[in-house]
Amino acid sequence: MGLRLALACAVIAAVATARAQYQVYWGDTHGHTGLSDGKGTPADYFAHARDVAKLDFVILTDHDFGNASPWRMPKENWQATQAAAEAATTEGRFVAIAGYEWTSQPKYWSGFSNGVGSEHLFPGPPRFYNHKNVYFTNEVDYLFSAKDAAFQTPDMLAAAVRHAGGLIQNNHPSTDAECREQFKYDPDWSSVIANTEMLADAIRYKGKTYRVNGERVVREFLARGGKTGFVGGTDSHEGKPASRTAVLASSLTRDGIFDALGHRRNYAVSNARIVLDFRISGHFMGEEIRIAGKPRLAVTVQGTARIKEIVVVRDGVVCHRTTPRRERTRFDWVDKAFRVSSYYYVRVTQADRDENGNPSRAWSSPIWVSKR
Repeated sequence: MGLRLALACAVIAAVATARAQYQVYWGDTHGHTGLSDGKGTPADYFAHARDVAKLDFVILTDHDFGNASPWRMPKENWQATQAAAEAATTEGRFVAIAGYEWTSQPKYWSGFSNGVGSEHLFPGPPRFYNHKNVYFTNEVDYLFSAKDAAFQTPDMLAAAVRHAGGLIQNNHPSTDAECREQFKYDPDWSSVIANTEMLADAIRYKGKTYRVNGERVVREFLARGGKTGFVGGTDSHEGKPASRTAVLASSLTRDGIFDALGHRRNYAVSNARIVLDFRISGHFMGEEIRIAGKPRLAVTVQGTARIKEIVVVRDGVVCHRTTPRRERTRFDWVDKAFRVSSYYYVRVTQADRDENGNPSRAWSSPIWVSKR
């Protein structure tokens, strides 16, 4: 009993030390309202996030097109989203952020959707860029639509968003055909396209298992030298955001949340608010570091249920595994096999499951390490 108490105290002390510099804030980076293909108003969405889900921050990301004419989100809808975010925000208590989903689809090039004539906006063969969320700290006159020739590629979008002071995330990665060019952009844009939604490789929903290979696709991008942090979003169309992203921020302000997301000081969760502190040689998740000697990893977890497994992934392969079988744990591990450069991230899996049978998980953003 004494050992368990000492371990619990060590976990609490380690997390308290992290929070002395950064606080953990909970949010959702992806959701829709009746302004696109969801339900309710932006005000309803923000109210649910603040008063029902008890989130610290939320990003509303309606599609950049509507379900009927006009062919893209009217300017007044975008301005209404920004106004609602401003009205709902009380910095220090709750932060609402206006964003949208850049919704690229192959039919914009081919003119066909499932063999049926559709929009034919651009020349050339179909492109498969998938969707990306775009969000801003400041007010922006109008969004940069995937249906506009000036922003039809990820590179063109990233250039415009950087100029406007915003950030981008890659949405719902998978091995589906429509996603195969999702990461086709210049690596220099990684400071703007900072994060990617993390999904499990297999997801259960209403009694069926879907093999989306979300984590696998992200690993493949990282293996090619890509840089991305991990976020999560409900993609709610019911106006019910929930905790899917944790950020390590110095303050609960728009600037604080954006600073965390821009530096990939964030991690994705599914179902449960798992508190995860992952560092290498004192450096936080999301950092690119140079060290002398071998990387020393420090992992602290405060779960909400018994922790079934924690794995460390190095360069796409599990290099360390532990099975704590308790709610709180902490460990240090030195990677003696480290050579010149590697990336590392941590995945936590709890024993509890959501209503569809998926285990609660947390994925830290990577830390990139190279030898000094």
